Formats: sequence, C-alpha cells, structure tokens
Amino acid sequence: MRRSNLLFILLLSFGIVQAQTCPSSGTATVATNADTYFPGTQASVAIGATSIVVGAASSGTTAITTGDIVLIIQMQGAEINSTNSDSYGNGVAGGSANGYLNNANHLAGNMEFAVAANSVPLAGGTLNLTAGTSKAYQNSVYGTFGQYRYQVIRVPVYFDATLSASITAPAWNGTTGGVVVMQAKNNFSFAGFTIDASGKGFRGGGGRQLGGGTGANTDYTTLASINVNSSKGEGTAGMPRFLNNGGTLLDNGAAVEGYPGGSYGRGAPGNAGGGSTDGDVAGNSQNSGGAGGGNGGVGGRGGNTWSSNLAIGGEPGATFAQNAASRAVMGGGGGAGTTNDGTGGAGLGFSSSGAAGGGIVILILKNVTTAGTINVNGANADNSVLNDGSGGGGAGGSILIYATTGLTNVTATAKGGNGGTNTGGGVAHGPGGGGGGGVIYSSATLNGASSVANGAAGTTAGAINFGAANGAAGVLVQNATSGQYPVKSNICVVLPAKIISFTYTKQSQALLLQWQSTNEFDVLEYELEKSTDGTNFYLMNKVAAQNSAAAIKNYSYPDNAINNAVIFYRLKINDRNGGYSYSNIILYKQKSADANAITVFPKPVINGAANIFIPQQLINKLVSVRVVAQDGKTILLQQQIPNTNLMNISLPGYFHGMALVQVAAENNTVLYSDKVLVK
Repeated sequence: MRRSNLLFILLLSFGIVQAQTCPSSGTATVATNADTYFPGTQASVAIGATSIVVGAASSGTTAITTGDIVLIIQMQGAEINSTNSDSYGNGVAGGSANGYLNNANHLAGNMEFAVAANSVPLAGGTLNLTAGTSKAYQNSVYGTFGQYRYQVIRVPVYFDATLSASITAPAWNGTTGGVVVMQAKNNFSFAGFTIDASGKGFRGGGGRQLGGGTGANTDYTTLASINVNSSKGEGTAGMPRFLNNGGTLLDNGAAVEGYPGGSYGRGAPGNAGGGSTDGDVAGNSQNSGGAGGGNGGVGGRGGNTWSSNLAIGGEPGATFAQNAASRAVMGGGGGAGTTNDGTGGAGLGFSSSGAAGGGIVILILKNVTTAGTINVNGANADNSVLNDGSGGGGAGGSILIYATTGLTNVTATAKGGNGGTNTGGGVAHGPGGGGGGGVIYSSATLNGASSVANGAAGTTAGAINFGAANGAAGVLVQNATSGQYPVKSNICVVLPAKIISFTYTKQSQALLLQWQSTNEFDVLEYELEKSTDGTNFYLMNKVAAQNSAAAIKNYSYPDNAINNAVIFYRLKINDRNGGYSYSNIILYKQKSADANAITVFPKPVINGAANIFIPQQLINKLVSVRVVAQDGKTILLQQQIPNTNLMNISLPGYFHGMALVQVAAENNTVLYSDKVLVK
C-alpha cells in the first residue's frame, strides 16, 4: 500500500491536491486572528476550475503566497419560492412558509481547501490553484434570485500553536467575514482562551418605525418601500434591504430589495427568520414579533399581533438540512418586529430589530493540550422595547473541529439567541422567536458543557410568550468519522518518515537490529518483520515511535533466534492515519552459508521489485544484471557499481511469468543464473 500522509479535512468531495509541506517544527504564539479574507468576485467558478478572481482583502494583513492553503466557501446561494402564500420559501403548501428550494442551484455551504499556485496581494487579483476545484461557486447580486456570495480565506498553518489572547471572527459584512479557520499540525494550546464567532454570522432584519401602507394582513412578502410590516433576516438565500448591521441600521438602497418578492413580511427565506406582518396594514399598529433564525435547529415563530391576537408574526428560519462536516453555513439572522411607536433604547424602531446568527469556526489539529472554548452562538434580540413588536434571536453557527487527542479539553457552544422581550405597555405585543441551535461536528467527545441549545422565545406583558416560540435545538455530532471531514484530506502534505539506515550488528549468538529515522512526527510505530525466504514475513515486535519531526532518532532490537542460514528483515512503518510503508529489506547470512553466493529475493518477485545480494568482492565494482523472458527477449539490463551488499532492480510492470536472472562481473563473467517467477 502506498503511504498517504496527507493531513485531513475534511475527504471525499474535496479531493486530494498538491500542497505545501506542513511546518516541521516551532511554536507560534497566536494573539490575533491570522486569517485573511478575500471576496470572490468571479461570477462563476465551475467544477475543475484552476483559477479564481478575488477582490481586495477586507480583513487580515497577510497576502497569499505560492503554496499557501486557502479555504473557498460559498456563504450564500439558495433559490426560494417567492409567491405570496404559505408556499413561500420551500414551495410546499400547508406548512411553515420558510426554507429554500433544494435544487442544482443550491450552493450555500459548499467549501473546499485549495493550494495557491501563485501570490496574490492584499489588493486582490487572480488566484491560480494547483488543482481544479471539486465544487462550483457563484457570485451574483440580487435580481431574479437572492444574492450569491463566496469568499476565499488564507488559512494559517502552524506546527505547534498557543493562544495568548482570545480570537474573534470579523463580522460578516455581506461579502466576507464570519469565519475563523486554523490548523496546527502537532499541538494546539487554547491556554484558557476562546475562539469566538458569536453574533458574527448572518445579520438580523433592521427595525424601522413605520406608519402604515397598503396590502393585506395575510401577506408573506412585501416590499420594504410600502411602510408596513417588518424586515426579514439575512441568511443563505440573500440579504434584505434593511439590516441590523452591528447595532446600526443599514439601508442597502431602494434598488437592492434583497429577496425576490420583497424583503418585508412574515415569510422566512432560507435559514433567515421571517419579519412580521402587522395586523393593521393602514397603521402598522398591531405589532407582531419577528422570528428566530435557523441552522441546525429551526427558529422560533414570532409572537402574535396586539389586540387582534393574530398569529401572523414571523415564520421560523428553516434548518440547513445539508449540514455536514463537509458543508456548513452561518446561523440565520432573526426577523424584525413591527413598530409604529418606535419604543426601545435605540429609538426610531431600531430596538425591534432581529439579532445576528453565529459564524463558523473550523479547526484542524492533532493534539489539544490545554482547555479552551469555541463559541458561535446566535445573538440575543433587544429587550428594551415597550409597546411594539420585538425581534427574533439569531441562530447558532457551525463548528467543525478535528483532533486526534484532547478534545475533552474543548467546550464548544453553538446556541441559539433569545428572542426579544417587551413590556407591552401593560398589554401583550408580539415578542420575538428564539433562534435555532447551531451545528457542531467533532472527531471525538468534547467537554460535557458543549451545547447546541435552542434560544428562548421572548415574553410580553404578563410574562407570556403570546404566540412566540422557542427555537429548536441544533445538531451535535461527536466521534464523527474521518470520512466525514473533507477538510482533512488536503490541508498540507506531511513529509513521510525517512529511514536513514537499517543495519545489524552481530553479538555472540544474536543480532542487534538497528535503524535511524527522521521526520517521524506522524508515525505511530515500527513493526520489525522477519522472513526466511524473502517473501513470507512475520511480526517479531512492535516499537513505538518517538515522534520527532526533525531530530534523528535511533532504535534497536535484538534477535536472539538466528537459527537459519539466511534471514531477511524489514520494517513496516505505521502512520497514525492508518497508512503504512516498508523499509528496504536487509539480509543476514551465517558463516556456515556460502558467503559468496549471489541471492535473488523475494521469490516469487512481487510487483516487479526485487533485491540481489552480492558478495563482498563485488562491492564497488561494475555489476551487470540481465533479466530475460522465456521467449529470449531481454526485459531488463542494469549496470551498477554497488557500494553495499544489496542491489535493487525494478522490472517493467507489464511483465509477469518466468524469467531468467543473470548476474555478471565487470569482465562479463556470469556469476549467477537462475529462474524466478514474477507475479
């Protein structure tokens, strides 16, 4: 079996690519987020593409250089049914008006690691890849469908890494951010710090004080310009015109409605929470609540209208049904509640905004040595509202973490945010729905405090939910198999262990087998194998690897049973990832055996690879080896001046059957001639 020492991954659909060599030593002290975020500006990246055009980096200070690892990830990309009915979202009538169409254009969550074949400055440019992409990506603005966005992130790769401060993801800004991705080939120390992407995901709908307009109180989707209802959240299917952008109202402009059919009303696009539809179209005064965003769990429905008590608050943000260790999205933003009085601490209705979902954290490690925390929780909606509707909570984000050991040191949380609570002014007004829990995939059991809990619904006068619902718990998969992690397959190449020497020393009635190796930090153990015919080997003993990347390590093991005239030895090198390779075969001959006898082994020859033992007097002299098929055709002629007792020959892969092997000295005298079977 060919030895494969590629780190991770995530496997499978991401494929294996040529990559830089992993750092072989050294400890990095990490005090800030070292990722660099480039927006993907190329309209379409087809499967198999070997280049991508990226814009100027929005965050990060390290440009891409040749051999760097990058993560390509589709942040948004889903089509929806935009009809103004309960078929809104997924096109299914009779249920919640939420979700997306799971068709060929559903690209959200696609991701893969790739290797840069050229340098790209922070100003952006064309990024060439060493291998074609395994998935498709798209960048397009709002139009017939919602917006499609992908980004390219330069990934820091360490040997040993130690946090010296908590690391925070930059907030998603509509083109980049929301993600932290790191790799440590050997040890990773949290040192008690946190990697945090809480509230850095898809943004909540922006709350606005409105005085009423046109339409019907049964609407699922309306334009933001008609001054009634409230904004949907941001999610996998696009972004609304009005956003809660980190605590301020962002207006993307009249030309960017954001969702087909409109960005207001109770329908929930993708995993975003629905805004609310007001019970009083003319006055926008009935004040229902916005819904929570979704991800691993569905968001909670927004609360009912004031005096009419109609269940027309926001529809719940849908789950991302394709969640996997190879495909992940950020938590959906909560929808806004309707507001005509503009109450709350922020004024002008902004306190009725929905909250942001959690972002994404991807860690690819070997050993986690100290305790720490990863948080991708959804944000809580505002609780300062009085007699207006409240916003929905953000959904928990996604965590993908792989490590061989130490994951019990890690507490990972992807909780949904709570929906907004209001006083109702003494009379019930619609609270916000809770955000759904997020998604966590880990390769082993995490700390027991890890959680994908749902966000709670807000309350109103009388401490009641008034139709607002909790979000649902998310997805926590522990002990996920390596095959579920495409991020594992192609991060960087681990150089194989190198056997510098493999020899023996005669000690009385025993042999002391000795070998030296280097670059063995991914080796589990050595199996010392023995044979009396050069073909059939059996295990003598297993020797644990010392696991050092750079230093030369020495090993020895005695064989006290040298009771055969000829003995063959080899090493089987077992990797931690299940791969293995073999050393060269060495040969021992007792003095009672003919020390001058030329020997070909193994017999039969397997896969064309054979060894020839030559006597001492031929070392450093010209030796010719000829292999002749039964029809008289020469299939190999090799001339060599050996400096050891072993010569290696490799027969053509097409040849199988009986062959004559001849070994001649430099005067062309044939010293050995015998038939061997080649399988």
